[in-house]
Amino acid sequence: MDKLRALRYFKRVVELNSFSAVAAEFSVPASSVSRRIKDLEASLGIELVKRTTRHVSITDLGQLYYQHIDEVLSKLTHADELLSQSMDNPSGTLKVSAPPGLAQALLVPLFRHFRLQFPNILLDLDYTNEYALFGQDSVDLAIRGGPVDDARLIARPLIRSGFTLWAQTRLADKLNTEFGTTRWSLDQLCHCPSIMFRSRSAPVPWWAQEGDDWLPVSINPVLISNDSTTLLDALAHGEGLLLAPDWLIPTHLKNEVTPVAQHLSLSPGKTHTVEINLVYQHAKYQLPNIKLSVDFICDYMSTHAVDMVKT
Repeated sequence: MDKLRALRYFKRVVELNSFSAVAAEFSVPASSVSRRIKDLEASLGIELVKRTTRHVSITDLGQLYYQHIDEVLSKLTHADELLSQSMDNPSGTLKVSAPPGLAQALLVPLFRHFRLQFPNILLDLDYTNEYALFGQDSVDLAIRGGPVDDARLIARPLIRSGFTLWAQTRLADKLNTEFGTTRWSLDQLCHCPSIMFRSRSAPVPWWAQEGDDWLPVSINPVLISNDSTTLLDALAHGEGLLLAPDWLIPTHLKNEVTPVAQHLSLSPGKTHTVEINLVYQHAKYQLPNIKLSVDFICDYMSTHAVDMVKT
């Protein structure tokens, strides 16, 4: 029995809770994964995994065994990667997770330049609104907003941007005329059609700062979506107002839309700015592919996104 391979299969079965997902990751039949784990169980004399036709669960002893092998296997993988990679000729696969809206607005040209700089690195770009789980998902880098509270992870800031309330210019003129002012009140704002982002669980609310307090804004949504292309299309066609970070609005659309109610301090998160970070595991920064990639992305964004930074 190849015990090391069996251990790696078992580790990923625990993390993915699926024989078929592990088989796809290692490019082997699911039966091979199952057979090697059975061999591992036989050698240990314990049951690690309970199997049914529809469900996989890890036994208590299996969970305990996983906790002991997890760090050892991770260190071994890092050691293998360290020896196989070179600063002079980086190669291999780099998997990056990022939100689709950010990808469309900023990341497409970044990764085009990355491929030119490192042609032997195969980029695997996963554009998703789901947060990557380091250690479970096979991801090397993640680009995402918000704070990072895991001590095992490093967050390098890429962009710090404010929020603006946007409207198609014709809609903005119509509302300014209707209200008789460009300085809309919160009561007037709540009667305006709005376009809302959806998070993983619910529409993202709007907040207005008054003094030291943040107050919820009552709004009138006409569209809710987690897809930025859909929201920007609705904005361009005058369907409603969109509260968005400044980097989300593409250059060509800024000729068709305009900021409105700029005297109001509005935010979807009780903060004046949103910070986009490049996140990676602290232990993996010594790997040439990770170090070169992190440094390239940070340098590129500091050069090309300087106009988006709000202080």
